[in-house]
Amino acid sequence: MTSDLEPVVRESAESIKRFLAVAALLAATTPLAGQTPSCSEPHYRWSEKTDASLASVTPKRAFISTILKTWTPLALTGQALYTCAPRSSRELETYSVTGWVRYLEKHESDGDWHLELTRGSDSPRDSCLVVEIPPTLPDGLYGLARADLDRLVAGAPVTAAGEVTAPVRLRVIGTAFFDGEHRGGPDRRDQTDGSHGHCNLSARALWEIHPVYWVKPP
Repeated sequence: MTSDLEPVVRESAESIKRFLAVAALLAATTPLAGQTPSCSEPHYRWSEKTDASLASVTPKRAFISTILKTWTPLALTGQALYTCAPRSSRELETYSVTGWVRYLEKHESDGDWHLELTRGSDSPRDSCLVVEIPPTLPDGLYGLARADLDRLVAGAPVTAAGEVTAPVRLRVIGTAFFDGEHRGGPDRRDQTDGSHGHCNLSARALWEIHPVYWVKPP
């Protein structure tokens, strides 16, 4: 004999199955509290690295030695969690920094032009600040910065390895950026991973001027 309750039981069981399936799907696609949703950036924090929205902000004067000695590193690391992290803290400010070009690389994999500046022409080679000029935007903004850089360093001898053997003094204007992608592992968060250009291994050396909006005489 079939119980009158069997259809109700079967329907309830199917409802529970559907509920559990939906719950599992939501758990798989919803980020946990404090996490950043996955994103499709072509490179680490690429939208922030190429953002031109702060070009109209009046720049503050900053010194390379001050940046390397006193600017506090952000919490960012190279974890996927931070791939799309928005700008924060000093990264929301535009700065004017004067220094001597000690290294120049125009063929990085992401298309950036990579420069390393030191405060003095004979400062220790690793006491440098990384500055980056992104690929040219449709409005030509970064193209102008690249053209000005070429004009200012024209004639300066550069080795095949990118070393500028007769350093050139110039001024860059752009936003601060903390490149957490090159931070050391959990046991050495106060250091870099050793692949952040030729600058020192302090996590403070991960502060950059990126993107550079203008390159000017000192």
